[in-house]
Amino acid sequence: MHRKSIGCASNAGIVFHKPEAMKNQFVLLFMLSTCTLSAQLIDAEGSYFGLKGGVTYSGIDAIKTTIIRPVFPEESFSTQLKNQWGGSAGIFFYMQFENTFIAIQPEILYSMSGGTFDYNDVNGLHYSMAFNYQYINLVPYFKVYPLSQLSDAFAGIHIGVGPQLGINISNNAIRYTSNSEVIGQDLQIQQNLREVLKGKPAFSLVLGLGVEFQNFLIEGRYQLGLSDVIETQANGYNFIENANRNMAFMLTLGYAIPFNQ
Repeated sequence: MHRKSIGCASNAGIVFHKPEAMKNQFVLLFMLSTCTLSAQLIDAEGSYFGLKGGVTYSGIDAIKTTIIRPVFPEESFSTQLKNQWGGSAGIFFYMQFENTFIAIQPEILYSMSGGTFDYNDVNGLHYSMAFNYQYINLVPYFKVYPLSQLSDAFAGIHIGVGPQLGINISNNAIRYTSNSEVIGQDLQIQQNLREVLKGKPAFSLVLGLGVEFQNFLIEGRYQLGLSDVIETQANGYNFIENANRNMAFMLTLGYAIPFNQ
């Protein structure tokens, strides 16, 4: 992996373009242009592929606004959003731009990302809705080694940023439980919720900090959701369409293998 600085990035000719709209086609176009750029500027001797895995801690916001009508007095009920633990695993390719301290690490990652909504009211009703989504994430991740010129001991410390497109592969994964004593009621409501609230693709901005040593990578990332991840279908519950964005923390351990081995 990255050992030390080999030059200045000012002549790299890299230009980052901000998309005008958060549409999937723009994300895919960005990823394709990234691959074209890397093919022209990458030093093949600094290229690696590898595997990584770790844990996620995620949540989804504004669920209360989506499912509870504002006509109900706030003092008659209480709600709580809870984050969820999950797993992540995938493959990555590491390539360093020639004569720079900048690298790109495109990734394909599986991750579990969702959140839980708890409800309690003055009549004693309690229910919980767990959104147990799973995603295949496409991440063109850029890395910078700001301390690489100081010492080889700090050469592996890096910061990273990149867009992430998450393809939801479990868009009806909602689990509903309550304290109702009516047999089968929870399962019926759960099925209705799965038909009404559908998971959508998730577009996010990823920010990270990590360190490399030998061929190992330890990276921590924050995923800032930029798009609505739940689509509300026509329903009899008076649920409304609302911007439900996700957030997640991810900690992973990876191992890189040089292409030229």
